[in-house]
Amino acid sequence: MTRSVSGDDVPHSPVTAGPYQNRLPRVKVSPVIDAAPPVLATVWRGTVVEARIRGHVAVVDASGNLLSSAGSADALTTLRSCVKPFQALPFLRLAADRLGAGDAEIAIACASHQGEDEHLATVRGLLASAQVSEEALGCGPQLPSDEGTARRLLGSGGVPRPIHNNCSGKHAAMLATCAVMGWPLEGYMEPAHPCQQAVSAALEEMLGIDLDAAPRGIDGCGLTTYGTPLSAIARGFAAAGADPAFRRAQDAMAAHPFLVAGTGRFDTALLEVAGLRLTAKIGGAGVWAAVARPGGPGIAIKVEAGGGESIPVVALAVLQQLGLLDADLPERLRPFARLSVRNWAGREVGEVRAERIGMSSTTE
Repeated sequence: MTRSVSGDDVPHSPVTAGPYQNRLPRVKVSPVIDAAPPVLATVWRGTVVEARIRGHVAVVDASGNLLSSAGSADALTTLRSCVKPFQALPFLRLAADRLGAGDAEIAIACASHQGEDEHLATVRGLLASAQVSEEALGCGPQLPSDEGTARRLLGSGGVPRPIHNNCSGKHAAMLATCAVMGWPLEGYMEPAHPCQQAVSAALEEMLGIDLDAAPRGIDGCGLTTYGTPLSAIARGFAAAGADPAFRRAQDAMAAHPFLVAGTGRFDTALLEVAGLRLTAKIGGAGVWAAVARPGGPGIAIKVEAGGGESIPVVALAVLQQLGLLDADLPERLRPFARLSVRNWAGREVGEVRAERIGMSSTTE
């Protein structure tokens, strides 16, 4: 039902004052190894358990207190696209108002979209408002992840372009910020560029992580991504509710759920149903984050296998256990609570089911 998507992130910044100042204590990043994480979901083929999907869950309040968890709350994971609302903060703080950006442009800056027509139009509108060429996008070409859109593109003789990349909205927002601030467009993805310095400062502010000390890699869209404890992601989402720019991103995502993901996507469905109460964002490699509005708690989930297909099943079970969604799900969300397994002929031969997750509570 839901595809894994590429996310992105960025390195350390000299910007340490004003809106970029950390409000939370820094977290020391260290690898956490759990030889046998709990089973969050099972894959059934007929009456046979074919696979067990293991992972971790962290639930954290805005003060950084761990409220409950499954597996290791401090399991190390890359950030990927779940932190796009944090990466959009410099755009919101420095450029959005000067460009007259509305909720649609803000939502696409936080999105992992599928390259559908409305997504592309919104990205192009954002670039046009900043007078930046589409050719400046450095995220790389990607075939639209919406199957119908991909077939139409290829059937018309078209080829994937950076505008189709699921991260093109974020990159467009970064380029727009550069244009407003007078920063060079060239090299905007490099860690030393002022744009990435501002983005990494926002990440440090929200996550409470010293990114200089964090392990790192390169994300699918070409930006730097970091290894952080799962609990830091949950804490960041909970604490971010106090930030006016983040609240503006939440409002935009709730107003335009389709732009955040797209047709058939879990985040879009959840935002449609509960966007005024919950904000959620998936990332690549089986990581997902959410926060109850306005002030938490924050929830972060990591599937050990690294695939995001089971995330909707697990996320709904966690949200229900926490009382953030009713046991009787709205019709819009019910298809995501049970993922069908089908053979090549299209016959349903199994399903992915959530397990009752043993969440241990922590009293601070």
